Amino acid sequence: MDQAEELKNTFLEEYSSAKMLYKLDKIKSAVILISKSLFALCDYIIYKKYGKLPKNHSERFRILEVRERAIFAEVDLVWSKYTETYSKPSGEESYKMLYEAIKRIIKNEKSCEGIEKSVEE
Repeated sequence: MDQAEELKNTFLEEYSSAKMLYKLDKIKSAVILISKSLFALCDYIIYKKYGKLPKNHSERFRILEVRERAIFAEVDLVWSKYTETYSKPSGEESYKMLYEAIKRIIKNEKSCEGIEKSVEE
């Protein structure tokens, strides 16, 4: 399996697991996984377009800020919801914001063809 396929599978597994946990009312765990799936999605897009895999959040944000402004804006908007999970209970609002950011990125990003059908409800 190539790197792009591995990143796609990671995204899909984390995304579907987050949805499952959300349905079970395990909100904090759902927020953590939906956040991880957002970052996996960003890494997938970056790898597909530029053949580069970010090493950490800082590098991911730098690449997005310079090359993918619309995606950067989405991620930047919800970043604090992810970092809040370190010390606070996570709420349903956090999950929904992250979930909607993923949906908007997939809808507007051509390199996500093939993923959008997997995340439709």
